[in-house]
Amino acid sequence: MKKNVASMAISGLLITTGLLSSLFSPLVSAQEPIEQEQQYQVIFQGDNHAQQIQAIETLIISGPQDVAVYDAIEASLKQSLTSANDKKAIDYSSWLAKGLGYSGNEKYRATLTQIAEGDYHKKLRKYANEGISNISQYAIWNPILHAKTHVDLSPRLNAYSNALTSDDLILIRIAAKRIMYEREYSEVMLTQLSEQLTQPRLLDDSRLAIDTYAWLAKALASSGNDKFKPVIEAMANNAANKKLRNYAKKYLKTYF
Repeated sequence: MKKNVASMAISGLLITTGLLSSLFSPLVSAQEPIEQEQQYQVIFQGDNHAQQIQAIETLIISGPQDVAVYDAIEASLKQSLTSANDKKAIDYSSWLAKGLGYSGNEKYRATLTQIAEGDYHKKLRKYANEGISNISQYAIWNPILHAKTHVDLSPRLNAYSNALTSDDLILIRIAAKRIMYEREYSEVMLTQLSEQLTQPRLLDDSRLAIDTYAWLAKALASSGNDKFKPVIEAMANNAANKKLRNYAKKYLKTYF
């Protein structure tokens, strides 16, 4: 009996690990949206908080739009509130509150407002307010991110591409950061980054624009792909903005 229980536990761990491996690796790009949504639901209906936090990070740009996924996040959030007393538990609830806002769906505003105005830890109330702000922002961003612009790309890469080619500097910067953090160094993404840098259509002297294009350059340089090194070299030598030239020179010194 003990052997059977142990075998079942190991099998369950392997299943969960397999789900995470496919969900958070580049292989997810080959998945159908329905399959991806089912994997998210499995994670958020489970009780592994670390896995759920990791999943929430992926919702920033390329998360599914199925309301069932966010219903599962909302249910986990409500359940977590009764034990959100110590640092670890408060952090977990805060991630859920923040992530719920990525839905861009007004149906979750009431839950987040109740937390923001309730008798909860100040950090949790802060992130509930951030979740509320996210609802408004992602109501604008999600149609951009999930437009089927690039039918030859997976939903995930399509979302990244839509972000990079949008007219929103903040969204472009988020995409550049996620590409670097997730090490999404496919040829199609590196080409997209390169095109944005060689044709800097939104670049001006504003702090946001400079920071955004610096992140685009950093994401491209972090690939270590020599094919795109001339793009960074051109920025280091020819960028009109001195700060951008300095950023590019820095990335060349540590081309990684």
